[in-house]
Amino acid sequence: MKAPNGLAIDATDELIPGTAGIVWEDDGTWEYDGNGTQVDWDGQTNVMIAGELVFLDEDGNRWLKSQLIPDDAEPLLMAEMKPWHADENLVEIEVRNTLTELLKRIGATKLDEKDFSTIIDDVISMSQEPA
Repeated sequence: MKAPNGLAIDATDELIPGTAGIVWEDDGTWEYDGNGTQVDWDGQTNVMIAGELVFLDEDGNRWLKSQLIPDDAEPLLMAEMKPWHADENLVEIEVRNTLTELLKRIGATKLDEKDFSTIIDDVISMSQEPA
């Protein structure tokens, strides 16, 4: 598989947590201690959007798995390449996933289907408005 622009896919987008030491100043401000960031390689996770893995092409452009094209396909024209958020189905998945994670973080109860549908409709409407 390759990117819709015809470039080779050569990486996945990853998040790697880390910690950086700080020192507190007498006035209540802080600065980094200068010892760098300690990376937690075991905490490495894939970046996901709308439930799909995010890939990078050789120029660093990000693509969802559903946007990739077969190796033998002709690259798409710029006008044919659409961002993932132009697809209402992917927007719905991303909104559901984001709200579910937010609710988990704040210890809230689940939304019912009616609430999800209302929020998703609002987000899709907002994404179609001119900037």
